[in-house]
Amino acid sequence: MRELSERATGALRSRNLVALGYLAGLYSLAPEPFLRIIEKKFKSKGAVAEANRKAFEAGRLAGTQTFKLDMVSFGSPSAGQQSVMLSGNAAVVDGCLDAGIDNFFGYPITPATTIMERLATEMPKRGKRLVQTEDEISAIAATIGAGYTGARAATATSGPGLALMSEMLGLGVMAEVPSVVFVSQRGGPSTGIPTKTEQSDLNMALFGSPGDAPRIVIAPTNVEGCYRCAGKAFEMAERYQTPVVVLLDLYLSNRYETVVMPAKPPFEPNCDKPLAKQELGIGYRRFALTPDGVSPRALPGTAGGMHVVTGLEHNEFGRVNEQPENHEAMSRKRHDKLLAALQHPDFTHHKRFGDEGHVEIGLLAWGSTFGECLAAMFRARTEGMRCAAMKVVMLQPFPAAAVAEFIDQCDVVLVPELNFQGQFAHLVQAQTGRIVHRYNRVCGGPMVVDEILAEMLRRVGARRQKAA
Repeated sequence: MRELSERATGALRSRNLVALGYLAGLYSLAPEPFLRIIEKKFKSKGAVAEANRKAFEAGRLAGTQTFKLDMVSFGSPSAGQQSVMLSGNAAVVDGCLDAGIDNFFGYPITPATTIMERLATEMPKRGKRLVQTEDEISAIAATIGAGYTGARAATATSGPGLALMSEMLGLGVMAEVPSVVFVSQRGGPSTGIPTKTEQSDLNMALFGSPGDAPRIVIAPTNVEGCYRCAGKAFEMAERYQTPVVVLLDLYLSNRYETVVMPAKPPFEPNCDKPLAKQELGIGYRRFALTPDGVSPRALPGTAGGMHVVTGLEHNEFGRVNEQPENHEAMSRKRHDKLLAALQHPDFTHHKRFGDEGHVEIGLLAWGSTFGECLAAMFRARTEGMRCAAMKVVMLQPFPAAAVAEFIDQCDVVLVPELNFQGQFAHLVQAQTGRIVHRYNRVCGGPMVVDEILAEMLRRVGARRQKAA
């Protein structure tokens, strides 16, 4: 600041104007209001006003040239792709925008707040609307309401906010309304440790609503995955008429990676099931029992599409019906229709890395922890171990067959995750009927590669010794 002031004015006393200009340039603020204030304040001192104006402009120029992580691009856009350095939350924002988000409703909470802040800057430029609501309950209620009208709508929160949203998520399931919820996990329980990372909201994301309330839950493993999962979440919400929860964590939300962005948005702009004209009219069945479980959805205002929507159990017309056979049929419909998400196009539901075929040890992971698992696997292979790693992105519905096949090809399966209970390990065992070994940490930071590797060596060494 001193050097900028000296170069611009030949004196040190204008450092405060340099600092003000630097902030204006850093945050791309218009210079005219600042210059008017400087002129007004020093109008009786012409030389001083001019010096302060020069100091401000010198600072502003420096601010505009300052390295901004989210704006650094590599490569030529004309080549069809562009590499950009992004944080996980910034990638979520880009995914939402490229998927054509119409409405966002949110309430600030660490570490998800920057999703709302960035969208608040970008959505108005595209004619879209963002509302900061009075709390998380209002945010999810408004999101479901907008989804009911046919808008692509989303909200973002963390564990405490997701707890408040649980009842309304159940309504979204019962009313079969598309909506997207981004959840960046932090240390818990209750208010917990807001500035530390954890993976302890999995159970709540999967099961946190009254009754049997199935919804799609996906979890990216890196920053590029944040972009892809964000956009695909809108596709899935529409196609399967359900809430979709996208699970991040503080570490993934805030870390930066270089991401190769597609030349054009890779997301479908409309995934609604086609509605035939003959399906409308007096006999329109909004919740019709169809072979794929997905019913024809008429939006408000569609001629002949009048129907009832309620949080109570209902029949195909939407009218309240509490008969046992109806409740069982509708429950099956709400669960079975989600199974098709396991084949949702252009989406990595799970992926295996490392040695093929039978291995001594396999690592099974979800979310941001997979990065450390992958690094540990590569190092273990240099230690002479046959090993593999699998990431699971689709957590509900769960790809049980693929995960079971992976487990069957491993002598030992280790599941590292950042929660005390081993929530993902519980899910794996419940879905596959296979035994896995937990490696749980609640340290507030990401997994340590050396510690995962040490645990792998210990388990493989013990097995080799026993076999000998």
